Amino acid sequence: MSEMYELLLQAKEEDETAMTELIEKFEPKIRKLSGSLPASEREDMEQELKIQMIRSIRKFDIDKLTPFWSCYGKK
Repeated sequence: MSEMYELLLQAKEEDETAMTELIEKFEPKIRKLSGSLPASEREDMEQELKIQMIRSIRKFDIDKLTPFWSCYGKK
């Protein structure tokens, strides 16, 4: 399994270290998304993006994922 997937599973289990590591891995993307905002709004937007990321990780239901290869077996 990939490192990101493992971190996601750990973060879902309330592992704060894993959650922090996931957020750190997405920090460049978060900064890029907020980069076009005025400096006065940038920090608030970055904080909101991190909050939404945490909420999404907690709500994510791994059991509802369709296995990648299952789409190719059906005809």
